[in-house]
Amino acid sequence: MTPEDPVAAAFFEHSLVARVATRSPKGRPAMTPLWFLHDRGRLFLATGRDTVAARNAAANPDVVVLLDAEGKGRSDHILRVRGRATVHAGTPSLRVLALLGRRYYLGGWRSELGHLRLWRLRTRYYGQTAGSVLEIEPLSAELLPRP
Repeated sequence: MTPEDPVAAAFFEHSLVARVATRSPKGRPAMTPLWFLHDRGRLFLATGRDTVAARNAAANPDVVVLLDAEGKGRSDHILRVRGRATVHAGTPSLRVLALLGRRYYLGGWRSELGHLRLWRLRTRYYGQTAGSVLEIEPLSAELLPRP
């Protein structure tokens, strides 16, 4: 299946967390759960510049992303997306920031607005490191049975 397939599109829409598998320069695997946005055929994931995901993707741009479509209820399958990552220093573009905000901060039952009292703590957490964005070009996708 291609990443443009309607089944893949449903997973992009209904998944809340992308589990991003990367490899270190020595080939050691790592898996990082991140919020993500699927926009214009690309996946955008904001993370810190010094995180394992950003460092590994910069060294080895071939990544795998696993999506559960958990926003739609339990599925019998997981979508595995293989792609190439580019690491951009700094914050996401205004478009990506706005769409991420709409998806995660204004998104109905999972709205972060209900946790306003924690925003000060969240700001301190995000301020610990310089930001970066993983931009992933999906190259292939396949459904895998859930273990």
